[in-house]
Amino acid sequence: MVTIPERDWKRIRDLKDELLNVACEQIFQRIEKVSAGRAGQQHKSYLELYKLIEKEDEKIAKMFDDLKRSNAFFKIAALRQYGVLTDAQMGLFSEETQAVVKDLCQFGR
Repeated sequence: MVTIPERDWKRIRDLKDELLNVACEQIFQRIEKVSAGRAGQQHKSYLELYKLIEKEDEKIAKMFDDLKRSNAFFKIAALRQYGVLTDAQMGLFSEETQAVVKDLCQFGR
């Protein structure tokens, strides 16, 4: 398996906290949408929120848990697939990394 270039490894480590905040903000927006429509259906909304949190927690794990150089391509691909890593941020990575991530994203569809 090809490992991520050192420069790109440092870049994803530097972006991690910012990207985690973006991902969490996206989750909070989904939570607020469900919460805002709960009138008269609180229990249904609670169950929906519970399922949402479980699903989003799985995504957070795929994007951020155990980030290391050997799995960085997969983490970056997950960040792209879940709409957390922008085109501009992706452009900060080497062409090699961009190509590998693009292939992984196409494979994961």
